[in-house]
Amino acid sequence: MNPLSIIRQFVKGLLKENEPYQIALGLSFGMMIGIIPKNNLTAQILFILSLSTKANIPFLILSIFFFSSLAPITDVVTDKIGYYILTLKSLEPFFTKMYNMPVIPWTDFNNTVVMGGLMLGLSLFIPSYFLFKKFGNYYNLFLKNRVSNSRFVKFLKASWLFEWYFK
Repeated sequence: MNPLSIIRQFVKGLLKENEPYQIALGLSFGMMIGIIPKNNLTAQILFILSLSTKANIPFLILSIFFFSSLAPITDVVTDKIGYYILTLKSLEPFFTKMYNMPVIPWTDFNNTVVMGGLMLGLSLFIPSYFLFKKFGNYYNLFLKNRVSNSRFVKFLKASWLFEWYFK
């Protein structure tokens, strides 16, 4: 897939008729993926899980980028949460057993920032879903027309290269 096609699909995903719950799912999964480090199996599994739902992919990608930019701020909190969970004596045998399994260590569950980010993301998923669902309603009513009338989208629609490529 070439870059023009990707941009076209991205803009098309922003402008098509989306239900508010699809926008909310995309933003909530993006929030959860954005606050954890991306170089582990946990982030990849969450991304595949989000793609297997009816989440809006452009909003998912935008929220991953947005919340990833906030990750250095949230890492202070997620590190403390992860450290607390990983040092619980009652869970120590469970974590030892998990670490000795074949694939599970690739999830980086023993990283305090990953564990804390996962727990914070899971605890904020439902409240953020309902908050983002309200944003989805607002977007469909007011912002979608602004996005479709923006200079960038008009430029893409008017571009002879775009028209030529997609004929």
